[in-house]
Amino acid sequence: MRGIEAALKILTQNHNEGVFASEALRKLADREKMKAPDISLASSLVYIFMRRRELWEKIAGDYIRSSEKLPREVYAALIMGTGGILELRRFSEGVLINGILEHVKKNKAHAKYAGLINAVLRKIKESGSESLEKFRKSPALEGRAMWAGVPVWTLPAWMKSWQRPELNELFEAMNQSCYSSMRVSPGKSDELLKMLESKEIHCHESDLMPGVLRLNESFLPANIPGFKEGLFTLQSEGSVIAASIVRKFYQGNGLILDMCSGRGVKAGQILQENVNARIECWELSEKKSRSAAGELSRLGVRDRAVMKTGDALTLEPDSKPDFVVLDAPCSCSGTWNRKPESKWRLTWPKLDAFALTQKKLLERALTLCDSGSFVLYITCSLFKQENENVIAEVLAKNPDCVEMPLDFKNKEFRKGRPWGMYILPVNAWLDGFYCALIMKK
Repeated sequence: MRGIEAALKILTQNHNEGVFASEALRKLADREKMKAPDISLASSLVYIFMRRRELWEKIAGDYIRSSEKLPREVYAALIMGTGGILELRRFSEGVLINGILEHVKKNKAHAKYAGLINAVLRKIKESGSESLEKFRKSPALEGRAMWAGVPVWTLPAWMKSWQRPELNELFEAMNQSCYSSMRVSPGKSDELLKMLESKEIHCHESDLMPGVLRLNESFLPANIPGFKEGLFTLQSEGSVIAASIVRKFYQGNGLILDMCSGRGVKAGQILQENVNARIECWELSEKKSRSAAGELSRLGVRDRAVMKTGDALTLEPDSKPDFVVLDAPCSCSGTWNRKPESKWRLTWPKLDAFALTQKKLLERALTLCDSGSFVLYITCSLFKQENENVIAEVLAKNPDCVEMPLDFKNKEFRKGRPWGMYILPVNAWLDGFYCALIMKK
């Protein structure tokens, strides 16, 4: 199956069945035995579509009569083609257009739209870059949002969280390419560097975090030598920085509780950096819990972890934790550039529900702690509603708790107003995160 056809099938599945695009791509590639270049093209086209969907819709819409109603699959082909023409590098625009037309014509009911698609895409090929430039230079916040791939409906949440100059900085940062970073397992640096050199994979050391290597493109973990052997973990630097806070404050004695462990990436880092630590991982999703167990086994630290599947609001730890890590479910707005699909699934009710859940989880975390224990609250959100507002409300209800200062002074960090700290996605290896450390007195 060719990459263009695969991308359109994935987008159709994503819309009609709610399947995550990455999952759909993996299954399709395995079933159809797709070749690596086609997988790469399909992945790029889907990512381009998802990252700035509203912008492509706006540009393409200028070439279509308002009365023209296109079937969903045809419309997706048009929008994907628009994004591909304006953003895809090292691929012929003519080949892309012809591939899209070929796919549309395969469906007899859609074949009649081939002429329209052809005309619109060729006009975009000729003059679409001028429209793109207007959005890039737009003084209006709505235009800047579409240029950055930020859903326009979320602008009120952004404006409540950041001043206009800061928003301009954030939106500009969201336009940059995302590259992979690797957290190297302790003592494995020399072995890993030799493997990377043998495969001509280029990297350099992070200037923010020791033990982290920056790659010059995006990779799937299995495509890098040393992954199965546990020599490294593909992890954004923002995630590494957030989890590294544990090492600075954990006393090295009692239990660490990871309340929402996900696939175990931060738990693996914590165990590797704190060699005497024991961790208990709670995860609502059974599938993610299994993945976390596999991740800890890959890193050779599974024997120091207890895995529990269930609701973090009702589960009970085996013993009182000395340190609780709460990587709370959130809007993921700090990772939209790297994982754009989540932003199109977000709604106002979901955003409000996240904030309510975050407050409940943080309050539960504090009830589990004794005096002198710590709770590290983390989100990959840049919305004040999910961050400072949550901390403010919970601290107001718990006068026996106090926020601890986090001493990060680089340009990549920003003090919350007034609680916590933001990690800003200002380079290709950083995703946006928020961290606040609370101690129970």
